[in-house]
Amino acid sequence: MAVDARPGFWTDTAQLARAVGRAMGVTFKNLFRRPITVRYPTVKRVYPERFRGILALTYDRETGEENCIGCRLCEYICPPQVIKVEMLKAEKRNWAKTFTLELYSCEFCELCVQVCPTDAIVMLRSFDLATADRRELLLDKDRLHALGLTYQPSWATGNRLRDMQAPPKPSKAPAGAPAERRAPEAAEGAPTANP
Repeated sequence: MAVDARPGFWTDTAQLARAVGRAMGVTFKNLFRRPITVRYPTVKRVYPERFRGILALTYDRETGEENCIGCRLCEYICPPQVIKVEMLKAEKRNWAKTFTLELYSCEFCELCVQVCPTDAIVMLRSFDLATADRRELLLDKDRLHALGLTYQPSWATGNRLRDMQAPPKPSKAPAGAPAERRAPEAAEGAPTANP
């Protein structure tokens, strides 16, 4: 006696053929389209102006001194706590004795850049951080300053970001125009205070 195939064998086979046909249809449809990928590193893609890349420490271009004053605001605001700063107090100004950044845990959230009062920490537009050794992603002060030497002026400085987030300044009334003051209208039945 011949053994019959299970009852849904032909149904399952038809479903499989349809699924493979749909998948191959997508492949053939995209076969002649313009590619959306680029052959990196021979071809580099244009990135947006506000791209968040690797962090760096900067120097003052006029004096040659480092901008970091060791205030530790970046350390306090960092959500994953990847920044460690030790302050060195001096007579004229403070310095960062040590500055370490664990880049392998960084979220690139840019909060450290926003809070920096001296624009000492910036985000570069570089993104290729691949390495075979995790220790290379632990950046100390010297390596961060070396990255900062390649720094090109960016939109992502603390002062510029704070200015963007500040509320707009009220427009001034023209000279000679009387300033109008309106007293807030009291709601009906609400008690009013007498001076």
